[in-house]
Amino acid sequence: LRRDLSTLFPSPHHPAPPTERMQLPPLPSTSAAPQPRVLVLDNGGHSIKAAWAQAGSSAVASEPMVETYRNAIARSKAAKRSFVADELADECDDFGGLTFRVPMERGILNNWEVEKTVWDRVFGSRGRGLSIAPQDTNLLVTEPVFNLPNVQDHYDQIVFEEYEFQSYLRCPGPAVVPYGLDARGSSTAPVPECALIIDSGFSFTHVVPVLRGRIVTNAVRRIDIGGKLMTNYLKEIVSYRHWYMMDQTSVMEHAKEEVCYVSTQWKQDLETANRDGNPLVRTYVLPDFLPDSTNKLGYVRTGLTPPPASPPPVDPSAPYNASQPEKDEEQLLYLCNERFSVPEVLFNPSTIDMNQAGLAETVGLCISLLPLDLQGMFWSNIVCVGGNAAFQGFGERLQSELRSVAPPEHVVNVTISRSPTTTIASSAASYLSLAHNSRSHAHFPTPLSPSSFVTRQEYLEAGSNACRRKFGAFYWPGGKKGDTETRRQRHDPLKDGPEFLPTQPDPAVGRFFHLIVYDLFKSAEYCADDLTTDAVRAWYQLGLLDLLNFLDLFDLLNLLRLLRLDNRLRLLPLVLFVLN
Repeated sequence: LRRDLSTLFPSPHHPAPPTERMQLPPLPSTSAAPQPRVLVLDNGGHSIKAAWAQAGSSAVASEPMVETYRNAIARSKAAKRSFVADELADECDDFGGLTFRVPMERGILNNWEVEKTVWDRVFGSRGRGLSIAPQDTNLLVTEPVFNLPNVQDHYDQIVFEEYEFQSYLRCPGPAVVPYGLDARGSSTAPVPECALIIDSGFSFTHVVPVLRGRIVTNAVRRIDIGGKLMTNYLKEIVSYRHWYMMDQTSVMEHAKEEVCYVSTQWKQDLETANRDGNPLVRTYVLPDFLPDSTNKLGYVRTGLTPPPASPPPVDPSAPYNASQPEKDEEQLLYLCNERFSVPEVLFNPSTIDMNQAGLAETVGLCISLLPLDLQGMFWSNIVCVGGNAAFQGFGERLQSELRSVAPPEHVVNVTISRSPTTTIASSAASYLSLAHNSRSHAHFPTPLSPSSFVTRQEYLEAGSNACRRKFGAFYWPGGKKGDTETRRQRHDPLKDGPEFLPTQPDPAVGRFFHLIVYDLFKSAEYCADDLTTDAVRAWYQLGLLDLLNFLDLFDLLNLLRLLRLDNRLRLLPLVLFVLN
């Protein structure tokens, strides 16, 4: 033992024996093999949006190309065959009387037989298939907010056991919207820390607050109104007033997208629609369903075509003389107040006897559940995605109603995505393609990273538990429903000290906690420069100031530096206790 100590700690009287210079192992080469590409799959209720991401291939955020597929199997009576995914748009000539089999019901995936058939077409090489090799591909797939656990387990089984993807990440769609260009504002702007995402899609409308890349669970709200309900409502109105269109789902869906808009002056538009010769009437030419016709879904005739005048009163005693239309006569559909009454159900669900709040009220309720110090940042960064956000006038109407709901001291800013239907897929793909040293990276720890993917080897060892451990990072913990008042009444850490410590061995712990948390977050490279004490208090009220989650090596060095400068080395055992 004395000989070993003398070797380790030589003295002038006992010099250490000469030893060879230790050779360090060579550093890993920076020109390693390129990482496998990531396939981003936004698995929506109406359509699937697919985009490719290559890690480190872009210095700034950019818009990737997104491919769209219908997430359904359609059976045609005329063609006597079924159309899957892209076949419906590319090969179907007669959209009349199609029967759809969809994998999702109310936004929840409940028919894996249909979904797997659609995925086989998307992943295959036929048509517009992606021609992928799952063993060499990383997959990112989106799911609804608060998806059912058994449905999540089926996702994991299909991805790893049926397709055998190399790695896989399952995340809620609204959580990746802040990484896109629409939420940033520019390609070089950082990822915003606070964003309120309005996802109005095919089956529902979700209002989701996203804080530092994670969803604040207790403030999420849902409206059971989506594009499917609006299409069915339009079919009922048109079938009652004009033509019977209950079996023409595709035609009426296309008509809704072409002629409907969100009214910013509801009463004025309604009065205008009740007058004869009003400018709100649009003439929609229905498809003729001929084999060689290019009019498959119908179109809006340009110019103002007045609707036919009301027929004169019929004389019951006169003989019946029916006039048969000519073969080349077009079937016209005149739409007037239907244009704005259908999207109105999203802002006023009571018009169709739904006992739910409108969109503006839901947004106000969602933000009111957040701490007061953070509400202003959410009011100023509202991003709308989903197919319903593409309605003309959607942003103006929402901005106007939210301005009357929001407190006067807050700025209300509503952003409509440039391509609302593909925003989720493009946002995730553009962020995953950024280089590690890019200025467009988030300045805070984010769950959307390559380390969040679960490899197939990890799944084979731990099953779906491995997925639950990693994929749960997209939600802030502790956001139980009905816990709002408890969270608001939590003690103030700047006065009472840290709550998560079992004991307080020193009366200066409260002041020390303030010093460490405030200065640490001020000095960290991923935090804003305008962070105030009120913001720190709001972070703690949300339960987000958990040192176990935020203290990495960089933070630990800052913590030790503060301890040394403030002469509080006696509290170092307490800090180490918290870290452990």
